[in-house]
Amino acid sequence: MLGRSDGSRVGRLHGLSTAARTVLSLIAALAMMPVGQVLADQPLEGAAAEVPPPPATWSMNLFDPSVVRFQNPDPRACTAAATESMLNLISLASYDDPLPPRGSSLPRISFRWRIDSSYDTQENILEYERENMTMVWSSPGSDPHGWRNALNYYGWGSMDAGVYVDSAFSSFDEAARAVVQSVARNNKPAGILGWAGGHAQYVTGYSVVGDDPRVSDNYTILGVFLTDPLEADWTTNVFIPYDTWQGGPGYIRFWQYWQPESPYQDPIDGQVGYYEWWGKWVIIDAVK
Repeated sequence: MLGRSDGSRVGRLHGLSTAARTVLSLIAALAMMPVGQVLADQPLEGAAAEVPPPPATWSMNLFDPSVVRFQNPDPRACTAAATESMLNLISLASYDDPLPPRGSSLPRISFRWRIDSSYDTQENILEYERENMTMVWSSPGSDPHGWRNALNYYGWGSMDAGVYVDSAFSSFDEAARAVVQSVARNNKPAGILGWAGGHAQYVTGYSVVGDDPRVSDNYTILGVFLTDPLEADWTTNVFIPYDTWQGGPGYIRFWQYWQPESPYQDPIDGQVGYYEWWGKWVIIDAVK
């Protein structure tokens, strides 16, 4: 009986239609597949092509510790030390990779600075800043006009060279983007008026996601590389995420300018610092 029963089943299997045999074969194949494996009778067409690639990340940094000058032991010399370090870093920068500003045919002005990290040079720069600032003489240090003037004079031979300008913005994001553009499009660090305008810092690099900031405005800032010339702050070439830079601890936060000591008119741009900078985010940025 057993043999006959098996034979009957075999006979019935042979007697099945082609469609039925296909179904039974598929069931058998599924039973033999490992758990989690997916069976597809044909690949999905165009599925992978429709998934956009992730946006690109663009990063660069001009920093080199061998040419950085800290302001110590002079507590007044943050702008002068920043000027010395920024010009040193420009001396080391290569102009092979950065692209010129979009739509610009501005000629490059001869750069005359030679690398110098000495204290004596820092003090000479500070003296020049104070002689060419718009701040009251009784206040220590320099204001943004004096800082800008020293960068242009020591770097390009004249305080009206126009390579660096002082810029004030109504929002943090506008100022942050101008900082990135200064570094990306001109291969030069940007000065930051930190501590509500009471202290000089500078940015040497950035990281953004989206398009290349050298040629496009379509990007989102991830963060910047920040250096503080006051060595005790332990902020030397530190990557500061965007949100931390905007609202983090006071020693690294970039916030509005609240210094009232600049009542005189600037001979370069005709502006009075108090009215130009008060309550705004202020930077010293390269435009050439």
